[in-house]
Amino acid sequence: MKKFLTLFLCLFLVGCATGYHGKGFTGGYTDMKIQDNIFKVTFKGNGYSSMERAGDFALLRSAEVAINNGYKYFIVLETNSYVKTASFTTPVTAQTNGTLNVYGNTGSYSGTTYYSGGETYHIHRPTTNMTIECFLDKPANVNGMIYDAEQIRTNIKSAYGIK
Repeated sequence: MKKFLTLFLCLFLVGCATGYHGKGFTGGYTDMKIQDNIFKVTFKGNGYSSMERAGDFALLRSAEVAINNGYKYFIVLETNSYVKTASFTTPVTAQTNGTLNVYGNTGSYSGTTYYSGGETYHIHRPTTNMTIECFLDKPANVNGMIYDAEQIRTNIKSAYGIK
């Protein structure tokens, strides 16, 4: 019962989609420099985050990594997204209400038992990984989308109301 209450308290405390912040208990972003201008960026959401949100926040973090390292543009070299699923089942409880009538050495009992619990919940946590290459100037002859880091940062922050 103690584990059950702890689990529901945790779910209550993190009952919202993962916000945009560094990795913590409820998810968030991480980044790592791979080479001079190549970085790996990851965003992990919680059970209330969508795949779209995880992808947008990974793209936002990529823009910030580029800007924080003195670059204006970046391209996504590789991206992958996946969902981790966890399940838990609530314990089954039983409550019996009844009436006992005793008459001397004999008696009768009538009662009803009510059962609750036993539901299984599935929690889906999306993750998006991106490997990006950053540039000082807009590159020519590059296959794929060239992102303007400042525009990406401004637009995604505006879309999600991030200051």
